[in-house]
Amino acid sequence: MKYLEEIKQALLIRKTEEKLLELYNQGKLNGTVHTCIGQEFSGVAVAKFLAEQDYVVSNHRGHGHYISRTGDLKGLFAEVMGKKTGCSGGIGGSQHLHNKNYYSNGIQGGMTPVATGLGLSCKLKENNAISVVFIGDGTLGEGILYETLNIASVWELPVLFVLENNGIAQSTSIKQSIAGSISKRAESFDINFENTNSNNLSDLFAKTEEIVTYVRENSKPGFLEIKTNRLHSHSKSDDNRSEKLLEKLNEKDFLNNFIQENPGESRKLLDEVEDTIENILFEVEQEEVLSSFDSPKSYESTESEYSNLDFFDYRGNDAIYNSLRNILEENDLAVLIGEDIETSNDFNPGEYGGAFKVSKDLSTLFPGRVRNTPISEAAIVGIGTGLALGGGTSVVEIMFGDFLTLTLDQFLQHASKIKIMYGGDIKLPLIVRTPMGGYRGYGPTHSQSIEKHFLGIPELNVIALNHRINPEIVYHSVAKDLTSPTLIIENKIAYTLKGDKELVDGFSYQVTDEEIPSLKISTGIDEVDCLIVGYGGALLQIEKSIGYLFDEEEILCSVYCPSKINKINVAPLKEELQKTKNLLIVEEGTSIASWGSELIARLVEDGIDDLNVQRLSNDTIIPCSLEAELDLLPSAEKIIRKVKQLVLG
Repeated sequence: MKYLEEIKQALLIRKTEEKLLELYNQGKLNGTVHTCIGQEFSGVAVAKFLAEQDYVVSNHRGHGHYISRTGDLKGLFAEVMGKKTGCSGGIGGSQHLHNKNYYSNGIQGGMTPVATGLGLSCKLKENNAISVVFIGDGTLGEGILYETLNIASVWELPVLFVLENNGIAQSTSIKQSIAGSISKRAESFDINFENTNSNNLSDLFAKTEEIVTYVRENSKPGFLEIKTNRLHSHSKSDDNRSEKLLEKLNEKDFLNNFIQENPGESRKLLDEVEDTIENILFEVEQEEVLSSFDSPKSYESTESEYSNLDFFDYRGNDAIYNSLRNILEENDLAVLIGEDIETSNDFNPGEYGGAFKVSKDLSTLFPGRVRNTPISEAAIVGIGTGLALGGGTSVVEIMFGDFLTLTLDQFLQHASKIKIMYGGDIKLPLIVRTPMGGYRGYGPTHSQSIEKHFLGIPELNVIALNHRINPEIVYHSVAKDLTSPTLIIENKIAYTLKGDKELVDGFSYQVTDEEIPSLKISTGIDEVDCLIVGYGGALLQIEKSIGYLFDEEEILCSVYCPSKINKINVAPLKEELQKTKNLLIVEEGTSIASWGSELIARLVEDGIDDLNVQRLSNDTIIPCSLEAELDLLPSAEKIIRKVKQLVLG
C-alpha cells in the first residue's frame, strides 16, 4: 500500500497524543497539552524530505513535528511528564522541546525570526541546509511574521515557512481574524508559495517535496500552506465548535477513513503503534521527576582586588569600532546587523557607517557579514538569536536604546530562555548593542534611559559602558566567554570622549579585577563623607561634582561605577560603606523599580540597613528643548546639592 510508513507515523502521532490526554485526565501530567490530532500528516510530510543538517522550528502544537523529525517518543513523554530524562530535562514541557536541530516555543510568531537566523547560519556555512518553521493561521495576525518574511526574502535565506491552516485559532475563526489572501501575503514579499491539503497525501507529499527542493537548491525562502483540520480542542477540552462541524471534520479525516476502509491493515498498524507507546511509557513512568529547580542569586558578593585604570587616548566610538572589527576578524561566522550600519555601497555611494559612526568601514572590510536591515528591531534581534543558535556570533545594533521596547519579546521569551529552557548547555553568542541616554536634545523618544526594563530578565547580561573604562576591554571580555545573550548599553556622550581627558585632580582611578571591570574613584583617604554610585553616562556628571565638593566644600566623596548592571556585586560597596553611611545613587532613568532601588534592597538584604540614602534620577519624559532637558536630568549642580544635604543636613 502506498504511503504505508507515513500512515504508520501519523497513527503513532495520533495515538501518542490521545495517550497524553489520557495521562492528563489521570493527573499524571499537568500544564497544557495542545494536540495536533487531525494535522499529523503536515509534520510527517515535511520531515520526509529533510536532511540531517536541516533545522526545524516549531510552535505550541508541535508534538507531531517533534516525533516526525526526531523519532524521540521517549524524550517527548518524559518531557511532558516532567521527568529529568525529558528532551528538555523536564524544564520546557509540552511547548518547549529540543533535540539536536529541533526547537519549539509557544509564543506565536516569535520563533519565525529565530528560524530565519538559523537559515542565515546555513547560508554562511554553505552546507546546503535549510531551516523550517511551522506556524498556525492564528500567527498571521502577528507583525513579526511580516518583518521576518521581508528580511528572509531580501537576504535570500533558505527558510521554509509552513502554515498549518486549520481555520481556527484558539476559539476564533479565521473568518473573524484574517483579511485578504494568504497566498498574496507570501507573494507580496516575492516568496514562492505552494498550497496543499493534509487529507490528499499524493498532493501533500508532491508539493512539500517540490518546495523543500526549491528552498534548498535556490537558497531562497518558500511558503507552504497546508490546509488541515484540528479535530480536538485548542488545549485539552476547550472547544466551542458545534458538534455538527466536528462530525463533518472527522468524516473527512484521512486516518479515520483509512481505519474504516482498511480494518485488517489498520489493526496491525495500530497494535504495533500502541505496543510501542505502552512499552516506552512504562519505562518513562519509572524515571525520576524533576522535583526541584535552582534559581541563581540575582546579586553577587565577590571581593575584588583593584589595579590602576589604563586610560585610552582615542574616542569611545573608535574603541567600539576596534572591538567589532576584532570580533569579525576572529570568527568567520560572526555577523553584524543593524539599521544603517553600512558605509558606501551599490545603492548609496556616500560614506555612512552608522548613525553614530561606530561601524564605519566594516561593511567594506567584511562584505556580506555587515548588513543593513529594514526597520525591524524585533526581527533582527530574533535573527541574531537564530544565527547564534546555529553556531555563529551575532552582533545586533539597535540605532537608539529607546527602540529596545520593540525587542522585549525576543529577549524575554526567546533569547534569554534558550540556555535553560531546553535543559542543555546551549551556547548563545548574541550581543545586542545600543546607544542610550540624553543630554543631546533628541526629545522624548530618542533620549531615554530604559535599561531597567531588561535588568530582571534571567540569563540576560546587561552591561553599561562608561567613558573611563576602555570599551575594548569590555567587548574583549564579553566575546571571550559569550555563552549567554548580552545587552551592551553605550552612552551617546561617551562616543566622542577620550578616556584620558579631564581627570579629576587629586583622585585616583582604579578598576576591579572582575571579568567585566567596574570603576572606583577615590583619594585613598580612609575617611570619606559620601559614596556616590552611578553607571554609564551618570559618571560624567558625578566626576564634575566631586572635584568641586572637595575643593570648595571640603566634602570628600568616593565613586563606584559598575559595568555589569544586571547583577549587583555588593562586596565593593560594603567596603566603601564602612567608611561612610552617606550614599547617593545617580541614574538617568526613572527611580521607580530601578537599578538604584535594587541596589538599596540588596544592601539591606546583605545586612547594611543603617544608611543615609538619597537618589537622583528623572521621573518624567525627556523634553525636546535642550535647555529643559539639561535642567531635568541629573547634573553636577544637583549632585552637589544632594551630597551637601546628606553630609551637612
